[in-house]
Amino acid sequence: MAPPSALLPARPRPRSRSARTLTAPASLEALAALDDTTAMLSVVRGLPARLLRQLAGRLDLSIEQLAGPLQLTPRTLLRRLQEGTLAQPESERLLAITRLFFQTACVLDGETKAAHWLQSPLPVLAGKTPLDCMTTWLGIQQVQATLWRIEDGVIA
Repeated sequence: MAPPSALLPARPRPRSRSARTLTAPASLEALAALDDTTAMLSVVRGLPARLLRQLAGRLDLSIEQLAGPLQLTPRTLLRRLQEGTLAQPESERLLAITRLFFQTACVLDGETKAAHWLQSPLPVLAGKTPLDCMTTWLGIQQVQATLWRIEDGVIA
């Protein structure tokens, strides 16, 4: 007769060493390049607040101007920067905004053009800027759909 341990299902093992030793992304490029599974784990753990400063610099915005899209009050945003880690909701928004920034840079051929476009009022967005629309998930989807139309040549 087999020992009792042989009758139990095998203990699941992590897929890879990186799954056990998840490190926070050090840059916006690293964040944007994460696969969805790793991004989800990073978001749940909380992204480093220093990535906010990097994004603000790339967009030529003040940290306070990112409070709206992140759904934070300016005071809470400053507290998160002092703590060093974002909570899950703002981590998720930071990931979405970062991915849209790089998608925009790819479609418009450059980060400077992307930053300008994200801050420019657009008729297709009812006169709002793409960054202003990113305060809701529906707005983020609308901005992404607008980029896809630009990429497909539907909007000049």
